[in-house]
Amino acid sequence: MVPDMWSATVALVFCFQDPGTGSATPPAAVAVANMPLEVLDLGNGCKLTGRVLRANEQTIFLDVGYDVLKVPAAVVVRRQAADATATGTAIVRDEIFARAELPELSVAEGARAMGEAVVKIESSSGSGSGFVTHADGWIVTNFHVVEKEIEVDVVLYPRTKDGFDPRTIRKARVAAINPPMDLALVKMEPPTDLKLSTIYLGDSEGMKVGDTVYAIGAPIGLDRTVSSGIISVTNRTFEGRSHFQITTPINPGNSGGPLFNLRGEVVGVNSAGYRGFQGLNFAIPAKYVIDFLKNRDAYALDSTRSENGVHYLPAPQRPKAGVADK
Repeated sequence: MVPDMWSATVALVFCFQDPGTGSATPPAAVAVANMPLEVLDLGNGCKLTGRVLRANEQTIFLDVGYDVLKVPAAVVVRRQAADATATGTAIVRDEIFARAELPELSVAEGARAMGEAVVKIESSSGSGSGFVTHADGWIVTNFHVVEKEIEVDVVLYPRTKDGFDPRTIRKARVAAINPPMDLALVKMEPPTDLKLSTIYLGDSEGMKVGDTVYAIGAPIGLDRTVSSGIISVTNRTFEGRSHFQITTPINPGNSGGPLFNLRGEVVGVNSAGYRGFQGLNFAIPAKYVIDFLKNRDAYALDSTRSENGVHYLPAPQRPKAGVADK
């Protein structure tokens, strides 16, 4: 049963201090105090802030300082790190994205916490996936998902107490493209009655062979599909670009979607699967995404050019045999 105190928004921020008697703080209290604060968004619009001691599929045990609440997982629609300005959590914000060091979660917990920030991109030529980096409506995806398009449709999946409520936003603008790196930036106008969920970009250079990763996307149009695996190689060259090689299945429609680590941070953009060979899948490391977003003005789309600003110059011809240099 949900406690009556949840009928109003609750924002609790607590610190552990040594008692006035001068006795040392118990080790267990120190350990809890060092845990990051998290915000639980409830289905009725209320919030709870505290430190998650333990979580499973049924219950989240939340330390709110003076007591531990047993929060039914079914009433929690979103779980995310508390804001840095209020809590000291390590969050670094840029203009249209943010980076963070989040607590480690299971794949199930991470997918539930971050799934609403994953969207489907639809165009006249097909569909793919993407993820929201900023609440103003900035979305990262693959270039090949929006190739030769200047506008696309974006399908959002906000969660309500009755389940997901898909909503399509028409005519989102393709704002920037980086064809050689296969990245694109889309700008949509968010609904006035909906606060967009966003992701945090993680440290792709800190990933190691064998680390668990998982993808969320819409393979062959199957919305909100989660698949997991490990990193097989951290620097595989594929189509002239450095990629993560992963065992996480990547199918048509997954392209442009996020690759998460176990902290729920995006460490890559899923880009390709090798057809005919199971387990050969690739993702663009997040360090390239960060560079793309920081320098997006350099990649701004010129919508007056049908080739989206891409023009390949012909290679020089080989000299004919017997022709002397002049």
